[in-house]
Amino acid sequence: MIDAALSLFGGNGFEATSTRDIAARTGVALPAIAYHFGGKEGLYRACAEHVVERYRERMRAGVGTGNLQMPDTPDAARALLRQVTEMLGAMLLDSEQSDAWLTFMIREMNNAGPAHDLLYRDLWEPGLALVATLVAAARGRAAAQGEDKLEALMLLSSFSAFSTSRRVALDFGGWQSIDQPLVSAMLARLEERINAL
Repeated sequence: MIDAALSLFGGNGFEATSTRDIAARTGVALPAIAYHFGGKEGLYRACAEHVVERYRERMRAGVGTGNLQMPDTPDAARALLRQVTEMLGAMLLDSEQSDAWLTFMIREMNNAGPAHDLLYRDLWEPGLALVATLVAAARGRAAAQGEDKLEALMLLSSFSAFSTSRRVALDFGGWQSIDQPLVSAMLARLEERINAL
C-alpha cells in the first residue's frame, strides 16, 4: 500500500490523491486505510517515514553511519565526503526503485505538504548538516560556518540535475539514461570539487 500511495502522492500531490484512488490501485478495501493509518494524512506521513527509513538504510550500508566517527584530518573528511557522494550516485542508478519516492520528496521540497516537517527534521537537515560538517573538516574547521553550509548545498544540489531535472539533463547531454558511466563521470567531477576544499 505504501508503494502505491507513494506513486500516487508523488505524481498527483496530497490534495489531488484520494483514499479511493489508493484503495483502487492496491486492491484493498477503503476502510483498511483508515484502520492501518488513521486516514489519508496518516498514510501520507507513513510514506514519508518509509522514504526516511530507506535513505537511512542506504546510508548505513554506504557509509556505516551507525558508528560514524567524525574525521580528525582534512584528508579523512574528504574521503568520507567522497563516500557520501558515491552513495548518492548509487541511488541515482537505482532509478527504477526510487522514482516513486523521489517524486514524492521533490513534491514535498517544492510544495510543503503534511510530511515536510518530518522529512526536513529526519532526512534533509541531518544530511545537509553532515555534509556541511565534512566540508568544514576538509577545510580544517571544527564547526560548519555559513560558507560551508553553502558549499554543502551546492554539492548536494549537483544531484538534482539528475533527479528533479532528469529529463532536461539527459536531453542536454544526449544521454539515453542514467547509467554507470554517466554516474562515474559525475562523481569524478564532484571528487574534483571535494579535493579542492
